[in-house]
Parts: sequence; C-alpha cells; structure tokens
Amino acid sequence: MAADAVKGKTKGVSTRERILEATLTLFNERSPDRVTTAEIARTVGINEGNLYYHFKTKEALLRALFEKLERDATAFMMDAGSNTITEPGIYSIFMRRWFSIVWAHRYIFRDLPGIIAIAPSLRDPTRELSMRMRLVVEGTLHQMADARLIVVPEDDAPQLLANVWIVSTYWAVYLSLQEGIDDLGPEHLDWGLNQVASLFRPYLSEVAKTELKSMLGRSFTQTEVS
Repeated sequence: MAADAVKGKTKGVSTRERILEATLTLFNERSPDRVTTAEIARTVGINEGNLYYHFKTKEALLRALFEKLERDATAFMMDAGSNTITEPGIYSIFMRRWFSIVWAHRYIFRDLPGIIAIAPSLRDPTRELSMRMRLVVEGTLHQMADARLIVVPEDDAPQLLANVWIVSTYWAVYLSLQEGIDDLGPEHLDWGLNQVASLFRPYLSEVAKTELKSMLGRSFTQTEVS
C-alpha cells in the first residue's frame, strides 16, 4: 500500500523528499517501531546505503518528519492567530484544517510514547509545540466569545480549553488504545471532529450551532486529508 501511495509523486522530487514521503506513509499505516529502514528503502526503490546517506538513523528520520509537522502547525497558528474575521464559518475552517494536520501526521499523535523512546531528542520540541498550539486554541475561544458565537462561564473555561485540546489532538490515541483501531480511515477523522464539536455545542449561539451542524455534515475530502 505504501509503495502505491508514493508512486506518481517522484518526478522532480529529491531522493531525500521521496524517503520522507514514503516514511510518513509507512509510519501512518503502522507505528514507527514496526517499520524497518529496509522496508523504507525498498518502498522508495533505493538501497539501504543510499537511505543511510540521507538519514543515518531512524531518529534522524523522525526529527525530519517532525520538522514537517512543525512547519504545517506553525503556518496554521500564524493564520489562526492573525485572524480578524468573526463569521462562524471561519472557525469551522480552522477546526477542519487542524484535524487535517493531525491526520497527515497521525503517527506522532497515535504513537508518541514509542516515538520518544526511539527519538528522545523530540521530547522537548513536541512539548513546546503542544504548548504553542494550546495558546492558539485559547485565543480562538476568546475570539469566538468576543464575536458572541460562544458563551462559556468563567469556571468552565479552563476545563473546556483542556478538553478541546486533548480530544482534538489525541483522538487517534483513544481509538488505538480503547477501540483497537490502528488502521485509521477518513471516517475516523469525522468521528474525532464530532467529539470535539460535542464539547463546544452546549456553549454555542444559535447561529454558531447552525454552522457547526453544516460543517459536520461535510465529510473530509481527499484534498483535505492528503
């Protein structure tokens, strides 16, 4: 499956990027500790020596993939943090975009303890990225409150913020550990989005509830999850 996924994407792409694309696909299909460097090289169509020329260890591969996640997340945070639009639809767009990022890099959210065991150097960067993202979630909730799209009692706000962050980021871990689902599909992405939506729903204005219902009625497209 992974080999098929990277076919047709190699024209004009460097060997290093081909390795990262194949590794990301394999890691998303299975946890990193179940994927060998030999399998990665075979998927790319190179020998292991060529793979080691670009990435000497699996930890180096994981660090490079984390940098891709960090770039995606940083671009998202910049857009969300600078947003001045108050229409409810913009928050639906942000929520779907964050879920798409989690989906694209789902191996790291699903298998984080195992990844830290392989790549201890990622412990602090992942914690820092998590803290930055939480601040963006908090800022977005304040924007929604200012736009009168959501009314959250002061006592409920810290719990809502924490729960939204936990569910939106670690829904894949729950499905793996509690439901035994490791082969995640787009339908599970929709499931995770519904879980987060259920946290917001009691606090939303009527117009925001209408937008939320509309958003949940749209399944993720291939463009959003690829």
